[in-house]
Order: sequence, then structure tokens, then C-alpha cells
Amino acid sequence: MKVKKFINRAEFSCNVYVCSTDKCNFIVDLGYFDAEIDNYLKTLPAVDFVLQTHGHFDHIMGLNAFHKRYEQVPVYFYESEIDVCQMADFNGSFMTGCSYAVDFPVESLAEGQKIIKGQHFQVIHTPGHTEGSCMFSFPEDKVLFTGDTIIENSIGRTDLPTGNEEAIFRSLRKFSRLVFDSETMVYFGHGDDFDYHTLKKQNPFIR
Repeated sequence: MKVKKFINRAEFSCNVYVCSTDKCNFIVDLGYFDAEIDNYLKTLPAVDFVLQTHGHFDHIMGLNAFHKRYEQVPVYFYESEIDVCQMADFNGSFMTGCSYAVDFPVESLAEGQKIIKGQHFQVIHTPGHTEGSCMFSFPEDKVLFTGDTIIENSIGRTDLPTGNEEAIFRSLRKFSRLVFDSETMVYFGHGDDFDYHTLKKQNPFIR
């Protein structure tokens, strides 16, 4: 899998990942959408789908603009996260002084193994940062997207709507019980990426 990372340089930064395999092309967390991203997408045969780890404003504020340009591309959220992305009171956009919400229908995902456009992956529900936060694991490609549940050597905040401190620690215990190849590349919602071996070594919340 080729993973191309774009970084939003605005006050509330996020990582946008454009991923390409021999089966399909997809995006993880469209926190913004600009000419640089669009020009890169034009080099691909097609964009097949978008996966969202959660619905906070800094991870979704590119979706409406993207949908206008790529109306046919489905966007997937965890099933309990759809209200967050579609309600400004829940997604934290008030922190920017504006009211933002996804203004088109999105698709839902549940926990477990999934196949979209021939691409196999696993949805791991990790509530706590938000009620419907999730991770996406691609074991065959040794790639994992954690969203904001785990961020480099720390974890996500729990003080925004639908956040829950007890829930995120349950999710971290759940994550710690999962098995990943040590060479699995871990891509976070913010910051630099590194392999799972480094994550286990450096992140005090992962045991």
C-alpha cells in the first residue's frame, strides 16, 4: 500500500491520507480539501471511497468540498458517529468560531472485517475520544490508522461532546490485546507516523 500524507497547516491541524493499492484508491480522514490534494487525486485512476476515523471538525472539514467534486464517492463513518459529523454541536466546530456539519448522506460501518472495492480491512471500534471513534487495520499491507484515539506517544482528548475518559481507557486495553506485526506502520490523526514496535516501546498508554 502506498500512503501519501497531506498535513493541514491551519490552526487545527490534521493528517489526510490518500492510499493506493492494486485493488483501489481511498482516503482516510478528509480534514481539509485543497488544490494540492485534488491535483494528486487526478493522478489516480479513481477515488473509490473515504474512511473516517471519527467526526470531529478537524477531520471532516474537507468533506463537503470533496463531495461537490466527487459526488459518487461514498464516505464511511462508524455507525454511532454519524450524528457527530452531521451536528455542529457535537463535532466541536464551535471552537473555530463557525458551525460546520457534513451536508450529504454518509455510509455506516460496524466493527469487524470489511471488504470495499475488493480491499480487505478491519474496523476496530475504539470509543472514548468520541462515541464512534474507530481504527482501520489493513493486516495484509501492515498498515494501521488510529485516528485520534492514539496519537504518537499520547492519546486523544475526551472533554469534547461524546468523549468519555473511562471509555477511552477501555479502548486502549482492547487495543493492547490485539496482535499486530511489529513492522506495521501506524498512521495517526496528528503528528508523525512510525511502526508498531516503536509505538509499543514509546507510548506509555499501550501495554
